[in-house]
Amino acid sequence: MEASVIRTEFDVSRLLSVVLVVAAVLGVAVPFLLGLPNLSILGLYVAVPMIAAPLVARGVRAGSETGGGWSPPVRVDWRVWSTLFHLVLGALVLVLVATDVRPYAFYAGVSLLYLCCFLLIATAPTGRASRAIGLYHLAVTLLLVIYSVTLNYGLFVGHTDLTSHISMTTTILETGRTSTLLPSYDSFQLWHVYTAFASLVFGGWLAPYTAIYLLSGGLFAAGVGLTYGVARRLYPDEKYGLLASLVAISFPLYLFYGMYSIPRSVASIFFLALLLALLSRPTAGMQLLTVGLVAAIVVAHPVTIPFVLAILALVALAERTVTRSEPIVGSYVLTVTFLFTALYWLYAAEFVVTRIAGTIYAVLFEPTESAVPEGVITSPWVEVANFVPYGFALFFVLLGFLFLLERDRRPAYADGGAGDDDVVHGGSWGPSGRTTAVGVVAILLVPLVFPGPVLLLDALAGVNVDRFGHYGFMFVALAGGYGLYELLQRGGLTVLLVLLLILSLFTFTAVSSDFTASDNPVVERPFYTFYLSDHERQSFAAVDDGYGGEIGTDRIACRYMGEFHGSLCSVVDAGEGDAMFDDHDAVLVREGELENRPLQFTQYVDESDLPRDTLEERDRVYDSGAVAVHS
Repeated sequence: MEASVIRTEFDVSRLLSVVLVVAAVLGVAVPFLLGLPNLSILGLYVAVPMIAAPLVARGVRAGSETGGGWSPPVRVDWRVWSTLFHLVLGALVLVLVATDVRPYAFYAGVSLLYLCCFLLIATAPTGRASRAIGLYHLAVTLLLVIYSVTLNYGLFVGHTDLTSHISMTTTILETGRTSTLLPSYDSFQLWHVYTAFASLVFGGWLAPYTAIYLLSGGLFAAGVGLTYGVARRLYPDEKYGLLASLVAISFPLYLFYGMYSIPRSVASIFFLALLLALLSRPTAGMQLLTVGLVAAIVVAHPVTIPFVLAILALVALAERTVTRSEPIVGSYVLTVTFLFTALYWLYAAEFVVTRIAGTIYAVLFEPTESAVPEGVITSPWVEVANFVPYGFALFFVLLGFLFLLERDRRPAYADGGAGDDDVVHGGSWGPSGRTTAVGVVAILLVPLVFPGPVLLLDALAGVNVDRFGHYGFMFVALAGGYGLYELLQRGGLTVLLVLLLILSLFTFTAVSSDFTASDNPVVERPFYTFYLSDHERQSFAAVDDGYGGEIGTDRIACRYMGEFHGSLCSVVDAGEGDAMFDDHDAVLVREGELENRPLQFTQYVDESDLPRDTLEERDRVYDSGAVAVHS
C-alpha cells in the first residue's frame, strides 16, 4: 500500500511537470500562429519559468537521490553579514542624499542588501535571536526601498488614487470634519482619520502626505513579521519562515503597495493578519480577533472584501480537496465575513452594491470591445523586461508547488508528535497538508496576481481583476518561499552559489523595474512617472492663483489640481490629433515630464506627436521650466 501511495504522488508530480512544459510551449506558439506575436513575446516571462521549474526540480531531486543532497555550508558568524549589510546601507543612504534621482548603482546596492539577508538566513544557526535578527534586516531592506521613493521625491501619487486620499486627509486636518469628503468615500474614512491623527500628534510638523507614507511603510514592514508568522504556522521551520518573508519583500506588488499608501493597501496587511489569526489556536479570544480583523478590512476599504472573501473560499475549497487537517478557513469565518459585509454594505456603503450591480449589468448586457493593453502593442519587449522579476517569483512558486506534491513520498508516522498529514523531511517534521493547500491556492491565483494575465483579464472582463494582487501576494510568498527553502535544503554549495546569482537578478530587477522605480527604471515603459516634483506642484499652485478659468491638461495634473486646489480642469482628448487643444481656452503642459515620458491625456502622447504648432499660436502666459500654460 505504501509503495502504491508513493508511486501515485510521484506520478502526479511528474505529470504536472510535463503539463507545465507543454502549456508553456503552446502559450507562446499559439498566439504567434494566430498572428499575435506581441502576446507571444509577453508570454515569455511566464513560459520560461514554467519550463525551468520542472527541470530544476527534477535535477535537484535526482541529485538528492544519488547522495548529492544538501550539506550545511560553512557557518559564518551572523555579525559578518550584518556588518556588511549596515556598511552597504550607510552607503546607499549617502547616495540618496547626494543624487537627485536614484542611480542604477543604488539598485545594485539594494540587491546586495537582499543577498546579505539571504546569506544570514542560510548560514546562521536557528534560534530566537537569529529569528529576530533576520526579520530586522528584512524589514530595514523593505523600508529603504519604500522610503527611497515616497520620502525622497516631491509627491508620490502612484496610479493617481493617492492624490484623492491625501486631499481627504488634508481636508480632515483643515476642517476637523469628515463630512466634506467625496460621497463615495464616506463609508471608509478609517485610514484618512488615522493618518490625520498621526499628523496632529506631531503638531503639524509632519505633512499629511508624509504621515501617510511613513505609516504605510511601517505597516508593510510589520507585514514582514506577519508573513513569517503565517509561514511558521504552516511549516514550523525558521528558515522557511524567513525565506518566505524574503520572497514577499522581493515581489514587486508588495513593494509598490507599500509605497502606494491607500486604504486598500492597508487592507492587504489586515488580510495578512487575518490569515495569521486563522492559523493560530482557535481560542475564544482568537475568534474575537478574527471578527475584529474582518471588520477592520470592511471598514478600511469596503470594496476589498469581495476579493478577500473569494480568496478565503478558495482556501477552504483547496483544504477540503487535498488535506484532512483542521481547516484554516471554516464555515464560521466565511459566515462572519459574509454577514458583516452585507450589513455594512447595506447600512453604510450602499454605493458598493450599486457599483457591483452596475458592473454585472454592463458585463452581461453592455459588452464593450476588448482591447489589448497599450504597452503590449507598442513595446512588448519593454513590457517583458519589466516582467522579469515576476518571472523569477513564478519560478519559485512553481518549484514550491512541485516540491510540496512530493511531501507524501516520505513515510508518515502517526506517533511521535506528528499528525496524519505530517511527514518526516530531512530529519525534521515536514510541511502539513495545509501547506500543500496553500500551494494549490498560490497556483490558482497566478492568473489573477501576475500582471500579464491580469491585464488581459481586465480587458476581457471589464472589471478590476488586478485587485486580487493586493491580497494574493502572500500566497506567492508562501509557495515561493518553500521553493527557495527546498533548493537550499536539497542542494550543495553549487546550488547555493546558483541561488545567489538568481536572487541577485530577482531582487535587482524587482527594485529597478518601472513598476517600482518609475523615477529611473533600467527599462522604461511608455507610461508616466509615479510622482510629481516639488517644482511641478509649486507651478500648479501659481497657475491656480493667477488663472480662474478652465484648463486643459493631462490626467495626472488635472487630478492633482482638482483635488488640491479645486481648479477647473479637463483632460485633453488626444484622439483629436492636431486639433486636440482647440476646445480649451488654456492648456497646461508639464514640459519637465514630457522631456522623459509621454503625457497621459485621454491617450499617451510623446513629445514628437504633440501638436506644437497649435500651441505656439497661443500666448505662453506662464513658464516655470517644469510647467507651461498657453492661452
